[in-house]
Amino acid sequence: MTPTGRADARAMVFAHGFGCDQNMWRLVAPAFAEDHQLVLFDHVGAGGSDLSAWDRERYDCLDGYADDVLQIADELDLTDAVLVGHW
Repeated sequence: MTPTGRADARAMVFAHGFGCDQNMWRLVAPAFAEDHQLVLFDHVGAGGSDLSAWDRERYDCLDGYADDVLQIADELDLTDAVLVGHW
């Protein structure tokens, strides 16, 4: 996952819903690229994610997915980011 858009701008993290992958944002995210840093990713078990990372105990509720989003923000050193979610 490599952020796109403006590296020096406020980040927007796009989290897709179940049954989708980050491709669902292909018509939405570009509208924000001029003014934001864009972060798109696939939740574990979807799209191009590492399927071996799926763990029944971790992902049997939304907490595991929420923790993944927090880990992404931490790894990318995001502060004051906007979360755009679709559940």
